This record gives sequence, structure tokens and C-alpha cells, in this order.
Amino acid sequence: MTKNLKDKSLDFVVKYYKEGRLDTRSALKNVRRRAQLPSARMITMRQWIAIAASLLLLLCGGAYLYKRSHQRILLVANEKAQLFVLSDSTHVTLSAHSTLFYYRGKDRMVTLNGSAYFEVHHDDQHPFTISNDMAQIRVLGTKFQVTGSIVPEKATEVFVTEGKVAFSAIETGQQGLILTRGTKARLRQGEERPQLITAGSINQVAWATGLFHFNNTPLTEVLADLAQFYHVKLRASDTHKRLSGDFETDSLEEILALIEQVLEVKVMRDER
Repeated sequence: MTKNLKDKSLDFVVKYYKEGRLDTRSALKNVRRRAQLPSARMITMRQWIAIAASLLLLLCGGAYLYKRSHQRILLVANEKAQLFVLSDSTHVTLSAHSTLFYYRGKDRMVTLNGSAYFEVHHDDQHPFTISNDMAQIRVLGTKFQVTGSIVPEKATEVFVTEGKVAFSAIETGQQGLILTRGTKARLRQGEERPQLITAGSINQVAWATGLFHFNNTPLTEVLADLAQFYHVKLRASDTHKRLSGDFETDSLEEILALIEQVLEVKVMRDER
């Protein structure tokens, strides 16, 4: 290109160019910005949708867990004793026609209507509490029987087979008795404090444990325990013998056969 032509081109640009009429750099930025704007909005919308979905899941999950943790549980034993395992691993055997009510996940507090045998899971930080309409039993970890609605007088009895419990009237709270292994107490309706009573045989809990336990026990006491459990009358040809051993409660015939064989006696029975 000759010098004259270059000069003419330059003069043309200078003559016809108007400032701000075309700024390619600015225009390009605007184009890029406009091209990216829908995409940016789409990403933002997706993010909000994802966040909203996550929050919804958290709320639903939290509501479900809250509802589950505060769920009201009612356990019922109908015509026969039934074993239940609570959420804290405590074992409860309800006697026939008894009920137990508690809230899952809350402090270990249950309400008993009737009778039950408890094997409480040990937890120092969360004592286990049983209550009925007149009494309260507070424990950390132990095995014991609660017998409610004693007739003819309305009363509640507690018999401890292992560990230690605090037994009190529900109105007086902690002002009660401390019961240890092998001890028993009764609280009558209207009394402010339970009273110690004769403990009786360990086999009073056989209905729940499924076992009779005898340790050098006189045969008269053995037969008395069996008679009470199976609702029969029993007598032996020789009552001066003693018996040691554990027997399952499944069959009275088998127990009597073993007793006769081991002690060399004859046991007779009559239905009550």
C-alpha cells in the first residue's frame, strides 16, 4: 500500500468514526454476559432446588425421628405371660392381663398396670423408674418382681432377686425403702411408706423366669412351690429329704419323676 493510500484510509477512519459508536470490546463483553446469564440463572435455580430438597429431607427425617423417639408404646399380655424387650434392652415379662406403657426414647420411665418381672439394663446416668397408681420403684440395674392390685386389699408388692431398688409411695417420692436381694415389701393403699414382709420362696418368680431353683431345700417346701405354681395338691411318702437343682417349668410330670428318682420317694398329687 502506498503512503498516499494509507493516509487516505486514516483520514477516512478519523472522519467517520464517532466515539462510542462501536466499542467491540464492550460489545463482546455484553454478548458474553448475556449468553452466560441464562446458564447462571439455571445453576442458581438448581442450587436452590437442591438446597430446598435437602432441607425437606432433613425436616422430614427429623420429624420422623422425633415422632419415633417420642412414640407412645403400649405393651399388653393377654391370656398368658409374655416377654418384651424395651428399646434400652431392659427385659420385661408381663403376667397375664397386665399392661406396660412408656414413651420410646425418653427417660426410662414406665407405667405398669398389673404385675411384671423386670431385668433392667444397667445405666448409671439414666435410672429406670416404674410406677402405678400408688407406688414408684427406682432402679439402676437389677432383677425384681412388681405385683400390683393385690386383693382383697389393694396393694403393691416388690420382691428383689438381684441388685437394689428404691420402693416408695408415689406421693412421697424418694421417702421409701431400699430393698436388696431376697427382700420383699408391700405398700397398701393409703400408706405413706411400704413395709417389709416375709420374702417367701425365690420360686415366686418362676412364672417369669421359667425355672425353679432349689438349694438344699426341704422337700415340703419344694412340693409347696410346685403345688402353688401348677395348682395341684402334692404329698410325698417321705418329707424329710432335701433337694438341690434347677428345673424348667415346662412339665410337672418330669419334675416329679426326677424327684422320685433322685430322692427315692413317692410323690402323689391331687388336682385342686
